Amino acid sequence: MLSDRYVLQDRLGSGGMGTVWRAHDRLLGRTVAVKEMHLRSGGAARADQAARAHRESHAIARISHPNVVNVYDLVTHDERLWLVMEFVDGPSLAERVAAAGPMSPAEVAGIGLQLLSALEAVHAAGALHRDVKPANVLLRRDGRVVLCDFGIAALTGADALTESGAVVGSYDYIAPERLGHRPVGPPSDLFSLGVTLCWLLSGRTPFARPEPAGVLHAIATEPPELPAAAGPLRPALEALLRKDPADRPPAAEASRLLRPLSTTAPTAPDRPATAPGPAPASDPPVAAPRSGPASHPSVAAPRAGSPFDVPVAAPRAGSARRRRRLALAAASAAVLLAAVVTGGVLMTRAGGGVAGGTSDGAGATASRSGDAGAGTASPSVPVTGGPVRVEAVLPVPGDPDLDAPGHYWMFSGDRYVRVSLAASGYPVRQLLLPSSPLLAWQDTFGELPGFRDGIDATLRVPGSRDEYWVFSGSEYIRIRIAGADQGYDDTLVAGPRPLSDWRDAFGDLADEGIDAVMRTPDDPDQYWVFAGDRYVRTTLDGEGPAGSVTIGPSGLDGWPGTFGKVPAFRQGIDAAMPVPGERNDYWVFSGARYMKIRVTDRAYEDTVLEGPRPLRDWAALD
Repeated sequence: MLSDRYVLQDRLGSGGMGTVWRAHDRLLGRTVAVKEMHLRSGGAARADQAARAHRESHAIARISHPNVVNVYDLVTHDERLWLVMEFVDGPSLAERVAAAGPMSPAEVAGIGLQLLSALEAVHAAGALHRDVKPANVLLRRDGRVVLCDFGIAALTGADALTESGAVVGSYDYIAPERLGHRPVGPPSDLFSLGVTLCWLLSGRTPFARPEPAGVLHAIATEPPELPAAAGPLRPALEALLRKDPADRPPAAEASRLLRPLSTTAPTAPDRPATAPGPAPASDPPVAAPRSGPASHPSVAAPRAGSPFDVPVAAPRAGSARRRRRLALAAASAAVLLAAVVTGGVLMTRAGGGVAGGTSDGAGATASRSGDAGAGTASPSVPVTGGPVRVEAVLPVPGDPDLDAPGHYWMFSGDRYVRVSLAASGYPVRQLLLPSSPLLAWQDTFGELPGFRDGIDATLRVPGSRDEYWVFSGSEYIRIRIAGADQGYDDTLVAGPRPLSDWRDAFGDLADEGIDAVMRTPDDPDQYWVFAGDRYVRTTLDGEGPAGSVTIGPSGLDGWPGTFGKVPAFRQGIDAAMPVPGERNDYWVFSGARYMKIRVTDRAYEDTVLEGPRPLRDWAALD
């Protein structure tokens, strides 16, 4: 508990500048977001950082604007700083596009107007945001957008809160002047906004390249690759993305360009944003980081430029699927304005249902007859609706072909089914067990609330046919499943334990929670591990949570033949499993879509074989 008032609950995400928690304000009885500020220095330098953080927080707290997150409090606890903010009950724009696809020019123009209004208020307060991107813009229940995550914002004239000489912000969204010794001010935020609007239209930034060094070079020297869908937005985007900040239009002029193209009027402050202050001027120059491809002696002959041979940390989306689950579940509970959110249905993960559909969890009763540890729904309760997403998969033990098992349990939210796989067409060939609640796993998931609400990923214990590692949020367990076709019994072998036990094997992905695990086609000890828009290639060591990262963390946009081609998959992978009988082929799931991919041995070239295509409601599988 912070300051005898704020009770920390769920961790929503973590980044270079802090960790964000959902918390309960005991005094006012409301849900808030609390950000623990990461101050890395010690002694006098740490005190100086803390003082600057206070100044930044106070500047942002003065802003009263419907498109800027509200800052409520700043708390010092255990010699750490905690920023207390409004909890926005909705997904980010990055999550919205991943779930429903790119937006129309009219929608993007409306969002641009709102963000321009927000940035005007931020700049009037004497601050710069410095990390405008889709992941830092949230959707409120009423459809308005809200600019958040000011963790790297810098007050005018103050030093940055990051290490000297480091690039501040996400690579794809950094303005050219940040890469050299040139003044940085409000136009820098407007450049990042222009990149953000391009991404909303296509799921791709105008300077996207396989490696960070290529991205930075393109930002500094090459013209933007504007999306074909820009249409009438092209003049405004070209203006915002000009290399020289002096040539970019101010916010008022950019709003004039967007206003005729939008069906949504920009929001105005509830009252004057702040007292007039100094216009943001330059902050200290930053230098581009060194980056580029590097080889690893343990990796077998990857091709030059391969997405699998870049052990460089890629830009992060800021969260793994546990945070996406919370955001998407909140979003599906409200009807967002048509001008902001159209097309696609957001799947709730926490309840396992679909917006507009029903979950059969309320009336279904678990029975251990027929599939113990993977129980059946009561035959008296019809399955009338259910999940669409596939968020984790677990191979059924006893399958004769461990490399390509044909029977799997599929998990979504607090539900699961048992299926047999197909080799082509649609991943599910036959439904073997209808949608049932995870409570049916009475001796494993049913005893653990966090796991009972949803499974993130699974991994068969190396060398075992019937034991598995199962991951949920920040914890993992080891389970055993015994039995045959007549029924399966589940047993908890070890755990729950913190996911940090896997840090050697998963790298810093273990700090966020992982989304999926996929075994490489030619080495039984090596796996790809996915979290958010990043992945690592890891070599496991024995049966315990031990191993070493051989490649990564790297961005999913580095899989140029598969995930890098599809915006939804580029944002995150929910689950993956081998295609029966095909050692190089995999079914891969992201949101409400799936596709079949091939990854060649040794060279690791990736190719889409089928899809992406929409997933079916589980109730329609039989």
